[in-house]
Formats: sequence, structure tokens, C-alpha cells
Amino acid sequence: MMKPLTALLCALLSAASFAQTDLLNVREFGAIGDGQADDTQAFLNAVAAGRDSGRHVYVPRGSYRISATIALENIGITGPTVGAWPADINALPAIIPTHTDGPAFHLGAGGSLQGIDITCSPKDDWETGPAAILISGIGAYVRNCRIRYPWDGIITDGKSNVGRLNIENVFIVSPRNVGVRVTGTWDVPALRNIEVWNAGLTKRGMEKGIAFHLGKNDLIRVTDCFAFAMRYGFLLEDKIEGCEIEGGTWGCLTGCSTDFCPQGIVIRGEHTVSITGGTYWEHQESLVVDGKSRVRVTGAELKSNGAPSVVVRDADHVVITGCSILRNMDGFDAPAVSFEGGRLVLGDNHIEAAGVGVHIGPGIVGGVIRGNLIDAHGNRAVECSPEAESKVLVEGNLDQPSPSPEE
Repeated sequence: MMKPLTALLCALLSAASFAQTDLLNVREFGAIGDGQADDTQAFLNAVAAGRDSGRHVYVPRGSYRISATIALENIGITGPTVGAWPADINALPAIIPTHTDGPAFHLGAGGSLQGIDITCSPKDDWETGPAAILISGIGAYVRNCRIRYPWDGIITDGKSNVGRLNIENVFIVSPRNVGVRVTGTWDVPALRNIEVWNAGLTKRGMEKGIAFHLGKNDLIRVTDCFAFAMRYGFLLEDKIEGCEIEGGTWGCLTGCSTDFCPQGIVIRGEHTVSITGGTYWEHQESLVVDGKSRVRVTGAELKSNGAPSVVVRDADHVVITGCSILRNMDGFDAPAVSFEGGRLVLGDNHIEAAGVGVHIGPGIVGGVIRGNLIDAHGNRAVECSPEAESKVLVEGNLDQPSPSPEE
């Protein structure tokens, strides 16, 4: 039997041998990595050699300036695996793009990027700019990366099939426009453990930025993703400006959260979405549905300050069960839930509002409001417009104030 120490040494030697024989080190192609030299050609030469030999490219720790897009198709660039990538610690090899006429990296079919930091330098007065990573092929993979201060973080090109896209363990700091935009995915893409963090509350990101922008997607799985201080946490649109591909998202948001955003989840157009768990704490609406979408929400906390937590202007149907829906900040009289159109099921929720609990507008097609615990701070638990009274079943709700701290 091999002794533990011998086994460890063999494993280390095997790993070192793998790094030397199966990966091409960008330094061997002339990269300096001092943050001053232009290392573009070294990266291009390493990628070309990797394609010819069927090997991938390794980037050791350092700061590498590039002045042109690095295209990756059926080849990957990888940095060292590290334990964390917070906003202000450079634990990863850093790529510093100096060009503004294209992305830092362009991933085609089978292209991958991992273990890399991309630090951009957008100007405050920009109204458009390049992405850190542009994706235009199927099977692209981005993981264990950090992207700081981009115009757009990771976006698909809006005209190509980018099915089986996988993005995971990515930290995006202060994007001016979009953190992650995914559209055109035929076949089960996945976004996992991605954080879009507007550090320093950059003005454009807060006023116009989108943390996660979803368009035409087939069974997309969005898991454990988080947005902070962006205009929209999650924006779903079946027609995205500048994208040729149109169509809605079919998929799931599981364990995702937002904080300090004006709006948490906004769904426009026709989509089919299941939202499970998570917390959505916003200045304005936590959930907005405006279009013929089919939306199901369960086990989430939806909390807003001055606007209704949930607003449904139109929908095929919206089902909200087992959630905590809060609009309890004093000084505002907006309801916790406002349904203006479509069909709804609102059941077994805890609803609290410093105003009307649930408002039902005249455009509603039909609905059931049943078994909810509603604390409307002395206001009406359910307010139904005369035109909607015959279309909505309201029964078994308990209008009961929440206990005071002294109780």
C-alpha cells in the first residue's frame, strides 16, 4: 500500500507534469505580466499554438495588458485556482484591456475561460462600451473569474445559438450597463453563483444598469445568483434592444436574491418562469409582471419600501404561494400587492403593508385569494374594485396584526 506522504508527492508531481505537458504557459510565448508591457501578441501566439496542438493555455499570476480581443474557440485559457476573489484583492492573474473597439475575450463554440481577473477602465461619461466577455458559440464555459468595472460583464451576441452555456462562480464588480446578458440559448444553459455588485454605487449602474438580463432561453437554470444596487436585479424581456433573437425565457430562478435595487425582478413580454426561494429587498417593486407570462413564485421574501412589493399589470397567470410579501415602511400608503390584469392565485402567504394589503384592479381576468395571513396596519386587507368583485374568490384570509416587539 502506498504511504500517505508518497501518495501526496506523486499527486503533486502528477499535477506539475499535467501543467507542464498539457498546458501552454503564456510566459513561454513572451508575455511579461508586469502591468506595463503589451502582452497581446503573446496571448495570440499561445492560443494559436494551443489550437494547433490540442492543448490549452495557462496564465500564471501577474498583470497582463492586452490591446486587442483574444478569441477562444474550442480552446480554453486558465489561471491558477485560488480560494477567493473579493473586490479589492488581486488573487487572480489580471487581464487589463486597453482597447475599446471590442471585448477582452470572445468565446466561440467550446471556448472557455477560468481563474482569470479582467479589470476594465470605462470612462464615467460613456454611453456605450465593450463587454469584458462576449459569447457567440455553443458550449462556452466561464467559471471562477472576476470582472471589475466593465461596461458589460458577460453577454451573448444576440444573434447566435449559445446553447449549453455555463457560467459559474463569477464576481462582477460595478458594471456600468449589464452584468450578465443571456439570450439565444437553445438547450439548457446554467448560471450559478454569480454576484453582480455595484461597489461604490456607480451612478449609471444604479440608474440604468441591469444585473441579469434574460431574453430567449430554453430551460435556463439560474441558481444562487445575487444583485446589489443595480437598476434591475433580474430583467426578462422577449425583445431586447440591439439583439436579433427574440423570444421569451423558459426557466427557473432558485435561491437567487437582490438587495438595494430599485426593482428586483421585472418580467416583460411572454415568459414561463418558476421562482423558488430567495430574498428580494428593493427600494421600489420586488416583482413586476407586464405581459402574457406564466409566473410561479414560492418560498420567497418579497420586500419593498415605497412601492408595492408585487405589481402585476398583465399576465397569463401568476401564482404566489408560501411567500412573505412586505411593504411595511411607514410614510407610504402603497399596497403590498397590486393586481391590475391577468389571472392570479395568491395563497398561504404572509402579507404585511403600511397600507392596503392586496389591491385588485378592474382589469383582472380572474383569481383566487385564499388562506393568507394579512397585516394591513389597520387598513383593508383586500381591496377589490367593483368591476373585479365577481371575478375573484376571496376566502379564508386572516386579517391579523403582527405582534409588537413588546409582545
